[in-house]
Amino acid sequence: MSLTLTRYLRSGLNFIDKNGIRHRWIVRGKDPEIAQNLEQRMAEWNKKDPELDFRVDIGYRYARPSRKVVISERLKIRKEVKSSMQIEKAARDRTLTAPMDGVYQEWIATSAPYQIQNTAEYYNVFDDLFGSAYFTPITMMDIRYDQGDADALVYQGNLLKPAETTKPPTVTYNGVNDALYTLVLTTPDCHLTEENAEYLHWMIGNIPGNDVSKGTEICDYLQPFPPRGLGYCRYVFVLYRQEKVIDFNQYKRPENCKNLAARTFSTYEFYRDLQDLMTPCGLAFFQSNWDSSLTDFFHNVLEMKEPWFEYDFPVHTLPPEKWIPWYKPFNLYLDKYKHPKELGKELLLEKLKEVHPFEKPPPPLKYPQIFPLPSSNPTWLNDDIKRRRERQGKWKYM
Repeated sequence: MSLTLTRYLRSGLNFIDKNGIRHRWIVRGKDPEIAQNLEQRMAEWNKKDPELDFRVDIGYRYARPSRKVVISERLKIRKEVKSSMQIEKAARDRTLTAPMDGVYQEWIATSAPYQIQNTAEYYNVFDDLFGSAYFTPITMMDIRYDQGDADALVYQGNLLKPAETTKPPTVTYNGVNDALYTLVLTTPDCHLTEENAEYLHWMIGNIPGNDVSKGTEICDYLQPFPPRGLGYCRYVFVLYRQEKVIDFNQYKRPENCKNLAARTFSTYEFYRDLQDLMTPCGLAFFQSNWDSSLTDFFHNVLEMKEPWFEYDFPVHTLPPEKWIPWYKPFNLYLDKYKHPKELGKELLLEKLKEVHPFEKPPPPLKYPQIFPLPSSNPTWLNDDIKRRRERQGKWKYM
């Protein structure tokens, strides 16, 4: 777009096209020649001070296998598969199955830690729990909630309902036999009284190897309880590897603790106090939102009123009505300032015109806009008919 045409459009002057229709175009904002594009604006918004917004790696160093070695091994397997007549016949008959255990083990040995880390960064898990710190989860955790026929598994951000997480999960991981571990389940999203605080749902310390049942339960399990109207809340499992036996008495909660104030927790302060004695090595998290089972949980277990959050929409106020509204569609402008009862009465009368006392209502049009409109109709009337067919504007309440 040339600068002359841009200035002409910004001036707001009327002009007539080749069909004889009058237009009034106004370009808002800065001229395209001097305005920033989206990439420049995003770079300006996300600009960070390197002296303040630096990231600290608090985890173990992970030696990722060479990409060249991984590809060469895959090509070797591919060559062996192609040379097998039985595999080729099964592939043609669509009966060939892939060994999923082998695929999972290869994923763990190659890209799993970095993919889990990237997913956690996308969901702001590190920022909300550890501030400017992060770590690469080199220890893979398998977390399952028993549901009878099929288990509900925890991956990275998948959705689990509160009704599926009422009992403690079964946690396994590929830990070192002669090492000690600490498992923490916390949520940074749904604290009811304090800002930027967490609820501690579960903590087990001094776990020998990968046997969670032999660890010391510091805080017993409390199921997730995302309040109604709050949306999706994150529930994060963090596994720490200890340097030695740790005394967790200051973090000990009463048995069968249902006091939410006593479960207030801060992962940042917890790790800051014990950073010389433990290092995070495993991470898994899921999301959960409200379901009907939480009503009974709040009333009978937590013995409190169920919290319910609603968004307070701002009151929509209209500018004073003008006697002659220039460049405004008169029908839409008048509908905007009509009393709701008057507008509802008009819609009801229009709806009664389509209702027959002894016949079924006509089915809705499958393709409402393919039917031509009379060219003799004014433009505003045809536009109103199109909105009525699509149930847009005031017609959506009809």
